[in-house]
Amino acid sequence: MSKQTVLMTRHKGVDLHAATAGGVLTERVAGGESLVALHRCECFTWWEAESDLAMADVLDVGRYYNPNKHSYGHFELSEGGDPWYRREACAGQPLPADWPGRAVGSDLAVDPALLFDHLLGGPVPAGNAAVDVLTFPLGDTRPLLSGVLWRLVLDSGDNDTLARAERLICTRGIEEGLLVNPHMQGWLLAQRQAT
Repeated sequence: MSKQTVLMTRHKGVDLHAATAGGVLTERVAGGESLVALHRCECFTWWEAESDLAMADVLDVGRYYNPNKHSYGHFELSEGGDPWYRREACAGQPLPADWPGRAVGSDLAVDPALLFDHLLGGPVPAGNAAVDVLTFPLGDTRPLLSGVLWRLVLDSGDNDTLARAERLICTRGIEEGLLVNPHMQGWLLAQRQAT
């Protein structure tokens, strides 16, 4: 078992990637009418046993975090397990229940218990449910993993939220899915309830 460290960054202004993807999902992808909002964070993670990286070094590099355009959250998971992105089964498996771990630092003046949700657009609104999707390159063996964390906020609907989200996430055809290319990316999911 090894401690896992996570850096999440989000745009301070409008995130054009999330805005564009949200528009395509609602207008062109089957089932997209149930999408209420789409939020995105860049996500960088590493495991203590695999790397001697320190958060201060990662923040100072400039490649992962630009204080002029990003806000960030630093999280640590003391029992991060083995690097899950190296497993063969990374197609829609559950994110670890306590991921990304305890909030350790941020440039935002936010209660640490609320930091994760704050970076992803705030708490899930009443009457909605959300699915968090962590996407990352398949076959990556580097000590530091770069990925994208998406939060799909969906209306409560009558159907299974996770199944509806999976149809929007994984690209299988011209009108099916958008956020994950299953031939090139792995993805892990977590369903979040309204708070």
